[in-house]
Amino acid sequence: MNRAPANPAFLFPGHGGYLPGGLQEFADDFAGLPSVLERITAASRAAGGPDVAELLTDRAAPTLRSLVDDDPGRLHLAIFATELCLHEIYTRSWGLAPAVLVGHSLGEFAALVAAGCLSPETGVRLVVERDEALRSTGLRQGGMVALRADRRAAERLLAWLADDHTVLAVDNGEDQVVVSGLAEPLRRLAGRAADAGVEATWLRVPYPFHNALLAEAAARFSAVVDTIDCRAPEVPVHSPVLGREVRRPADVREVLASHLVRPVGFRDALKSLNAQGHRVYLECGGKAVLTNLVRSARERDVVATPGAA
Repeated sequence: MNRAPANPAFLFPGHGGYLPGGLQEFADDFAGLPSVLERITAASRAAGGPDVAELLTDRAAPTLRSLVDDDPGRLHLAIFATELCLHEIYTRSWGLAPAVLVGHSLGEFAALVAAGCLSPETGVRLVVERDEALRSTGLRQGGMVALRADRRAAERLLAWLADDHTVLAVDNGEDQVVVSGLAEPLRRLAGRAADAGVEATWLRVPYPFHNALLAEAAARFSAVVDTIDCRAPEVPVHSPVLGREVRRPADVREVLASHLVRPVGFRDALKSLNAQGHRVYLECGGKAVLTNLVRSARERDVVATPGAA
């Protein structure tokens, strides 16, 4: 496999980071992979969560679509576990030292563990508890739609829709934003977008993330966050939810407690990193989701995840 230059920015994706059996090719490259998976499995069982090792190592594992429909909690833990394993591979086996860590949506959890803010066991517990909080609300009728447009075009569509529960949830760049809301208003917005020549794609997600619709789940999860131990990062972390660097334990708690309802400003995060001189990016996920967004910015040299789809 190709090796990345030293000191890249490590990127941790959200839902797009899942690939069935995505770690299979690393089994021979990283002898420590089984022990990392065993640690995650033990932590999940202790928290009452699912086993996910098979999802990461078996190419015949369930797809993203089937997990979203049938077992989103298992999907979310698999995404988190994939990112922790790849971080271990890149740092311990490849000898890379990240210059900064950036998580996208759920990926912020793995970035905080990688930075030393949380133990892996605490990270696993939080992912499991997050899904319990989401399940308890019963809000599965909402969703998210990606628009091939910039923020300004999306805001015009939202102004036309005039629905308080349909919001701009993610700003990924000049040509991709994501709106979140209930199903029927989203259908009307997608239709209006098509009439305006804007491509609209329904995302395979189980909830309307980054939306005040999830306020009840966020409040329940925040009560869990209040019970954990956390530390200031040992490696710089830039949070697209906070819109700034994570510096203190209070920042860690704020990211965790608010991420379900706050928007993701990934575009602004990339601008900030570019201004700081970062030019090389490596994705800790099963696909080149975030590195493709970096490429689309046309400002940086990018190292994509090896073996990414």
